[in-house]
Amino acid sequence: MEPLRALGLSAEAESAYVDLLHGKPVDDEAAVAELLALGLVERTDGELVIRPPRRAMDALAERHTKQAELARDSAELLNELWKSAAGRQDYLEILPTYPASQAVLNSVQKDAQDHVRAMTTGNLAARELKIVEGMFDALERGVRYEVIYGAHVLQDANALHMVQACIDAGEQARVFPYVPLNITIVDDRWALVGARAEVERGPEFVAMVVHQSPLLGGLARIFEALWRIAVPITGGTELNDVNAAPSLESKRLLTYLSAGLTDESIAREFGVSERTIARRIGRLQEALGAQTRFQLGVQASRQGWL
Repeated sequence: MEPLRALGLSAEAESAYVDLLHGKPVDDEAAVAELLALGLVERTDGELVIRPPRRAMDALAERHTKQAELARDSAELLNELWKSAAGRQDYLEILPTYPASQAVLNSVQKDAQDHVRAMTTGNLAARELKIVEGMFDALERGVRYEVIYGAHVLQDANALHMVQACIDAGEQARVFPYVPLNITIVDDRWALVGARAEVERGPEFVAMVVHQSPLLGGLARIFEALWRIAVPITGGTELNDVNAAPSLESKRLLTYLSAGLTDESIAREFGVSERTIARRIGRLQEALGAQTRFQLGVQASRQGWL
């Protein structure tokens, strides 16, 4: 009987309740105690009598409603005491250890209802990426993922393979030359922020959860700004040697583009047709993984080509 199990009754108590319904004697006191606690039975003149279940459940629901209200009131009071004692804002939670932050990160996939935005550095020490637990399940149930990766994924076959697997599952992915820290924003309700650095005494990691606040809104705007200039990774993206030095001609072409010259003006400077200039620009975009000329300028600048 699933309803009884949902109330937390043991199998023995469930069996005892069924026996009492059929007028059979019950001598399991532990099972009887469970039924008495829920108000499903009562003792009258030493005899066990089954109470009408609707009355018993209504009384139980009322008790739980009062307990829930008390818990909410207590939470507000305790939160005010915590803020007074600790001097902290209630929209920040500091996570004391790396495993604690990983546990929160893994909970994202179950908690997310509509939209996850993330930027990830990978492991700064090992340059490794790992697909977080439950991400494919979340994508399958319709959660939208937008993820910005550090540029090293374009130079690591294993990392790019994992990113491609996520893209194939429905993730929208982009790459940015330098991702400074890890941010995961869940439905604009809360965010996980983490940073890891190598110091003299070894790797150091700090993380916190940011709840709805001006700070959360600021993190979302930072993500959107980087997302607009980051370069999309598509299902056919291959490894790019983004550190390869461009030719003098390519540098000259990029300089003209950055200065705002039109294709016609650039073609006149090079003494070639506009179509030739368009092809050369297309090859540069492909080399840097840029889909627009604006992104081409950003990527070229980031790579030191300008």
